[in-house]
Amino acid sequence: MWLLLGTTLTASFFDSLNPSALAQQMLLQALVKKKRHIWFFISGIGAANLAMGLAIYYGIAAWASKFLMSMIRAYPLYVYGAAATGGFVLLAVGIRLIIRTAQSKGGQDDDGCEEAGHVKAPAQLSPISLLIMGAAFCMVELTSAFPYFGFLALLTSYHLSFPLALLFMLIYNFMYVLPLILLYFGYNRFQGTTAIKRLERVMDQVSSYIVPVAVSLAGLLLLYYGITALC
Repeated sequence: MWLLLGTTLTASFFDSLNPSALAQQMLLQALVKKKRHIWFFISGIGAANLAMGLAIYYGIAAWASKFLMSMIRAYPLYVYGAAATGGFVLLAVGIRLIIRTAQSKGGQDDDGCEEAGHVKAPAQLSPISLLIMGAAFCMVELTSAFPYFGFLALLTSYHLSFPLALLFMLIYNFMYVLPLILLYFGYNRFQGTTAIKRLERVMDQVSSYIVPVAVSLAGLLLLYYGITALC
């Protein structure tokens, strides 16, 4: 058990050194009006990581994968057609959002409404949106979470009862989100300084294009997947 605990702490420590998650949180924390709402983003990452760990540990993910493959084999035209249609819709929405964002930014520049040195008020993201974003980011990152998969493989070999297995997964997940928690407190500690204000201005410019571009890329990938599979 001591060996398992040491492995849990070691694997979670290396897994927590995730520059992608830290960058995502810095971006969101620079944007949200109520900084405490970042806890919903952190909770979304932790909850998704735990849920996927339990699903993999108990074989639910493997069952879902087999079910999806059986649906593809039974109804390939409908599945790939739905993927291509969804991709086309997402691509159209993404392009429209990019155009509207560019027009909005151009209008702001022409009007000259912002005075020199004035920081635009941060955007307001709802707690539910932050929770969903955290969970979605975590799901994407799990495809490369090799320390987590190694930990789950080792945990499976111990044949623990559910409470003990859950305990070790909770320890792993706490260590996984610990850098995000420290980033939250550190960011709030230096909020209002010149460096943070400058960062928030840069993040505001970048963030307005993140969602449109992400939606467009997701649509493009789905459209490519559906069309190539149908052909």
